Amino acid sequence: MRLLAGLVLLSSALAVVPESIVDIGTAGNFAILAAGPTAYVTATASSVTGSIGAGAAITFTGTHTGTSYPYGGTLATVNGAPDSELNIAIADFRTAYNAVKTRTATGAVTASSLMGCPEPQTVPPCPIVYTPGTYEWLGVANAYSDIVLVGGPDDVFVFKIKGFFTIAALKEVRLVAADASVGPPVESNVVWHAENYVTMGAGAVIRGTILSGAAISFGARAKVYGRALCEGFVVVPAGVVGRRRALPPPVTDCILFETTAPAAARHSPRPPARVHSIYSHRSSHAPPSPTLDTDEVYNLKEIAARTPSPPPPSPRPPPPLPPAPPPSPPPSPAPPPPSPAPPPPRPPPRPPP
Repeated sequence: MRLLAGLVLLSSALAVVPESIVDIGTAGNFAILAAGPTAYVTATASSVTGSIGAGAAITFTGTHTGTSYPYGGTLATVNGAPDSELNIAIADFRTAYNAVKTRTATGAVTASSLMGCPEPQTVPPCPIVYTPGTYEWLGVANAYSDIVLVGGPDDVFVFKIKGFFTIAALKEVRLVAADASVGPPVESNVVWHAENYVTMGAGAVIRGTILSGAAISFGARAKVYGRALCEGFVVVPAGVVGRRRALPPPVTDCILFETTAPAAARHSPRPPARVHSIYSHRSSHAPPSPTLDTDEVYNLKEIAARTPSPPPPSPRPPPPLPPAPPPSPPPSPAPPPPSPAPPPPRPPPRPPP
């Protein structure tokens, strides 16, 4: 496989046979499942597609398509009928969880806590690209960058994490087609298995099924396009669970890192590459498919939130006033009027004759 510029490829080169699908049984009917007898689900102002089940209680506001099963046990009822579907789903979840826990890794096994690129992410190559396989972290796993899964709709990706799994705010798991003619991997074939808590930062996006031995905590506006299944509680503040996100059209000139090439060259159309490029909001030369859910195609507000906006231009100062003219000198006082001329001298009197 030819590598894309700016990416690191982690290949499951040890895999001899294709990975088998993780069978979650009837738990696949649930978008959110909190299986423990005291576990609860709290989702506020959220959108959930699929059933919600909890061993103790469910608190939900928002948009929900599916059925709610707020109590475990064979004697509890929902709408007058035994909630056996919930109990079977809980058993199927635990079977799948234990099967993945004992699954043999075919990809990298690492003691590092890093999944993806280090933080701060300042130097390419990034993000990390995974090919189909089972990968294992012997402790916690922290994803500080986007995670890219490259394959096809029949490929299986399994990530086993012994400890906590955390994906940072605004980071995303992306599915990319290795062959454009067959399409990208599907969410149902991607499994995130953590033996402890799973934590998502605000605005983070995970694609696939989460199987947690503890609890799952969403940050504000975080999304799971797949399922959130765990033994403990699930908290979803203003998030999305279950609804598959429509992928934007593929681009063949995806730029993951800024280069010194002129902008016109970076965004000019190119012939299709042999390896399907990464789905990106940076550039696209094909209109979105009319069948896509336009609500879910790379919300422009989310994209804008990832890049700080430049400060607004400061208002122009008013033009300076012209200098004031110098003060006029005070007028000189008027001269006094001239004195009247003295009368002519009178002639002397004539003597008498």
